[in-house]
Amino acid sequence: MAALSAKPMIKVADAKVGTCIMNRGEPAKVTQKERVTTGTHMHSKTKLTVQGIFSGRAETLTLGHHENLEDIEIVNKKGQVVAKIPPEQIQIMDLMSYETLNAAVTKEQFEQISEGSVVTFIEIQGKIIVIEIREGKEQE
Repeated sequence: MAALSAKPMIKVADAKVGTCIMNRGEPAKVTQKERVTTGTHMHSKTKLTVQGIFSGRAETLTLGHHENLEDIEIVNKKGQVVAKIPPEQIQIMDLMSYETLNAAVTKEQFEQISEGSVVTFIEIQGKIIVIEIREGKEQE
């Protein structure tokens, strides 16, 4: 029998705004949390509004306080734009590992980015997402 890898889990009650979880196979960020009362016997549940990181789709989940969610740790990284690849891709050099990575960006981001710009990005499930564009070259 193969050993199962344990995924990091958190209780719904412990989730906070900004926490990243897996929702329907997609990483999502909790954008709103509130306690709601349902039913005639006053059972309370937690209502979470989550937004998909890749799709941007918002969804509301109503869950019991003790249910488990798969927790995802997201690490922000800085990179320098090496090249723009039309129509909407860029090549980034990670400023920590000096590794060169390809990232898909939105049309608006593609227009704002120039070669030499520094961006903040995250890598999740093999996909790279630019979350912030910093003007000009990095000054440290």
